[in-house]
Amino acid sequence: MIYKITQLFIITFLLISFISCAGEEGEQTTDNTEEFELPADGIEIADAWARPGQVDGVSAIYMNILNGSSVADTLLSISSPVAGMVEVHETYEQEEGMMGMRPAEVVAAPARGALTLKPGGLHVMLMQLNRELREGDSVEFSVEFTNGTEITLTAPVESMRR
Repeated sequence: MIYKITQLFIITFLLISFISCAGEEGEQTTDNTEEFELPADGIEIADAWARPGQVDGVSAIYMNILNGSSVADTLLSISSPVAGMVEVHETYEQEEGMMGMRPAEVVAAPARGALTLKPGGLHVMLMQLNRELREGDSVEFSVEFTNGTEITLTAPVESMRR
C-alpha cells in the first residue's frame, strides 16, 4: 500500500513538473501580469521607449503590450515615419553561444496578459532611419492588431531605460 502511494506521489510530481515546463522553449509571452494593470478589454501599449540612432542607421523600440480581452491578439503591422523599414525581431542564441537577431514569425499578446518587448528579447527594429534620434527626442509609431485595434504612440528616445 505504501509502495503504491509513493509511486502515485512520484508520478503526480513528475506530471506536474512536465506540464509546468512544457512550452517554455521559444515562448514569447511573459507571465508578468502582476506588474501591470491590464485594460478592462482590448489592447493598450505601456512604457514604450526607443534607443538613439544615426541617419541611415538603426534603432529599437521597446514596450509592453497589454491585452485585457479574453482572446490572444496578434500584431499585424508596425510602422514609423522615421524609418524606411520596421520589423519585430527576436534575439536568439546561435551556435557557440553567440547572440543573433532575426525577424519574429508571430508576435501575440496572450489573453488577459502582457507581452514585453525588451532588450535581449523581442523588440521593434527601426532600420534605414531618415533622421538622427537623440536622447530627449521622441519617435512616433503605429501598431495594428488582428482584432482591428490600431494605436499610434510617441515614445521617448532614451540611451538606457532607468
